[in-house]
Amino acid sequence: MQDAVEVDGGTLQPRKRGRKPKLVVVQKAAEIIPSRKIALLGSAVSSVGFAPFDDPSWEIWACSPANKGIPRCEVWFELHNLEVKKREGLTEWLEYLKLQPVVYMQQAYPEYPTSREYPLHQIIKKWGPFWWTSQLSFMLALAIEQKPKVIGIFGVDMAANSEYNQQRLACQYFIQHIVKEADIELIVPPESDILEPAPLYGYCESSRQWRKYNARRLELLQRIGNLDQDAAKKSDEKKHLVGALDDMEYQLAHWANRMDFR
Repeated sequence: MQDAVEVDGGTLQPRKRGRKPKLVVVQKAAEIIPSRKIALLGSAVSSVGFAPFDDPSWEIWACSPANKGIPRCEVWFELHNLEVKKREGLTEWLEYLKLQPVVYMQQAYPEYPTSREYPLHQIIKKWGPFWWTSQLSFMLALAIEQKPKVIGIFGVDMAANSEYNQQRLACQYFIQHIVKEADIELIVPPESDILEPAPLYGYCESSRQWRKYNARRLELLQRIGNLDQDAAKKSDEKKHLVGALDDMEYQLAHWANRMDFR
């Protein structure tokens, strides 16, 4: 018994039972593009505008409602649960996706005519279970499987102190694969933060730069703490004055009744 799975217009090579699964995209001869270039777009304003929209030799792959107004996009990704997106009020975004050329989703939905099921299980079998913390990770993995000549990453920083920071290392795992293992050229604009590695745990504390930055951080924390203390004192003082004012309002309303104006 052999298995085959459709991926982006091609099929995975059949494999016999007992063999280690190997993901290989097979395309029809007419679909093979020797110099294929794929631009992956996040929505970080620092570099999304540098994507090669005006160069038809590039395919544009994008995600995020924030990118809805970009000049062109051949492949969209919406891998969230659609019911959750509707509850979040993103019905306009979902209607927009119904009109796009190709949309990768959790499955192919009849109401989304161009939707395709993302090959989740096959991708995870190849890359393992640890790297799927953002749509960009899924996009990078699928782009690598197309074996293009070039992959560009635009509008991807993941530098904020929020969930994006937690997504950063997984994307960098695929970036490292492109740089070290794949015969693929990587293009990232210098305005993007995504190529900056995290500080070396432990060792960074011996760096003069890290220590200078940390000293500045501690100074700012102390100043903020002082202001919090001042604010607490001011707040207590305000509460005292508000209480006094309330008492005075009571006195004026009920006890300022002397007939001493003659």
